[in-house]
Amino acid sequence: MTVALAHPRVVALVPAWSASAFISETLDALAAQSHPNLEILVSDDASPDETVAICERYAAHDARFRVIRQPRNLGWTGNVNALLHHARGDYFFFAGHDDLPEPVYVERCVAALEANPAAILAFSDVVVVYQDGSREENSYSLLDGVADRSQRAALIARLKGDWWIPYRGVFRAPAARAIGGLRRHLAGEFSADWPWLLHMSLLGGFVRIPELLCTKIIRPQSLSRGWNFGARSWNAVTLSSIGAVSRAKIPIREKLVLQASLVRLARRRRWPGIRTRGKRGLL
Repeated sequence: MTVALAHPRVVALVPAWSASAFISETLDALAAQSHPNLEILVSDDASPDETVAICERYAAHDARFRVIRQPRNLGWTGNVNALLHHARGDYFFFAGHDDLPEPVYVERCVAALEANPAAILAFSDVVVVYQDGSREENSYSLLDGVADRSQRAALIARLKGDWWIPYRGVFRAPAARAIGGLRRHLAGEFSADWPWLLHMSLLGGFVRIPELLCTKIIRPQSLSRGWNFGARSWNAVTLSSIGAVSRAKIPIREKLVLQASLVRLARRRRWPGIRTRGKRGLL
């Protein structure tokens, strides 16, 4: 029987790099979280600017903050995995250094997971603010009510809708250990959140909170703005997704069906715009 914790320990994982111009806003949003048992773990990826100094000032005045300095640049996936290695808690979530969660974000996500022991990840709807100032409300509702593991994974595999939104969700710590972090592939770090989410979907259900509780700010420095969204990159990350399915502890028949679906997707080669509907930069 699963026993609900009074105040589960949640760790916000903040991979930071060259973010001195805006990271204070993100750290303020994390500091304002209403959940009473929160650690904010920041890993500075050898930033050449004042990012680490800003983060360390927060740590000096707020015991919830902890800062790790990387001696050399690890890249996005390496920095995320360093955070996962150092994190200790019941729940984790990736807090991008230009994401702004509402004060109740963690509290609502944890409550959703505590109320649903079969769920592995909880997330909310997202507001995206583009560089021209335009705003877009994004919701990933395709998984609402989907309890079947194979169906859930098949939907993630097809990259329909705003599939990237759950990457910002709060997830159970044992899931991180089961997956083992993000992985580079033949196209580097391109869309490495997709294989990660696909593997996560095989571990348990996803719960969507139908409220706009997180804002994503698109900046010139946003990671995915430098990616090549061509077929070669998508084929490389598809191979990585097939590998993620291979590592999952599910029956071989389920693996083969899901991997066949991924192969069919790659053969269609209708990749441009899949991630962002023509507006690049949503990570």
